[in-house]
Amino acid sequence: MASIPPFFTDVLLRYATSILLLLATTFVGVFLADVLFSCGLHKKIGRPLGPLLKLARLPKKLSVPMITGVIDSRAEHAIVSSLVKSGALNHREVVCYNLVALPFGGSRMTIQYVLPVAIAGLGLFVGAVYVTLSVIGFFIGMAIGIIGGRFLLTKEREDIVLDDEVRNEKIDVRWSLLKAAFMAKSVGIRYVIVVMVLLLLTYLGVFDYLKNLSMPLAKAFFVSTEALPITITYALNPMAAILMAGELIREGVVAWKDALIALFVGRIIFAVISEFPRHSFPFYVSMYQSKLALKLTLALILYIFISTPLLMLVVKALPLA
Repeated sequence: MASIPPFFTDVLLRYATSILLLLATTFVGVFLADVLFSCGLHKKIGRPLGPLLKLARLPKKLSVPMITGVIDSRAEHAIVSSLVKSGALNHREVVCYNLVALPFGGSRMTIQYVLPVAIAGLGLFVGAVYVTLSVIGFFIGMAIGIIGGRFLLTKEREDIVLDDEVRNEKIDVRWSLLKAAFMAKSVGIRYVIVVMVLLLLTYLGVFDYLKNLSMPLAKAFFVSTEALPITITYALNPMAAILMAGELIREGVVAWKDALIALFVGRIIFAVISEFPRHSFPFYVSMYQSKLALKLTLALILYIFISTPLLMLVVKALPLA
């Protein structure tokens, strides 16, 4: 009997853990959100976010997933997906929300995962600058979402909270559990299908071929020859690129500004050839309809292409040499 190739064994084990976490967080997120909506507690929890949501013409009910996103993005999108399926949200609102909510989950993940590596690799000053600019990038995304909401969403949808669902209704725990289980099952099936497609594409070398395109793309963004290895490495592994940038700065091979610019250019390449096709889009497809998942991914690509050049300009404008 033929054995399973090590490549598939390793990947399947990694995705098995991911799908278990996805199912657990989806179930818990949808269940808790349904309970909160049923008793009207979302009004109190999300009250501080009311002005922000109103500015973007988004329903106040989105305050619950926005706060949840600070803890876990899977549970956040499970809640939003549940609202889409119930007819409470349309596609434009979900796209605008996804951009407006970027600083909440994005900042937490940056501080949790990027900050320690950036400080260790780049040093306290350069690392702090890199992390600060990365967080500022999320707020640029928020601004894009707000502007999109002002132009794309109608005023009539501004204050919809689905009060008929929360008006003195008794909490039905059984219904909430069934709703959460159904949602987790739906997400799990989609995720397994997406993983199988990803495994096939990876095995065929499609993503390796895309990574080979990173060098001409980096040159197109005018990255210096000395800093080019940082950009190429970022396209393969962002954390390794940060550590490499730190070493090149300490050795005097590149100036810290050139290193940061190389990291941000690598961010664009990594997002387009790896993050979005291998992570973001498959995740969205597991949560939403394919059409909406594509819209969310394209919105994030637009955000990256707008925010990253702005961050690079900030680096160039910094007064310290």
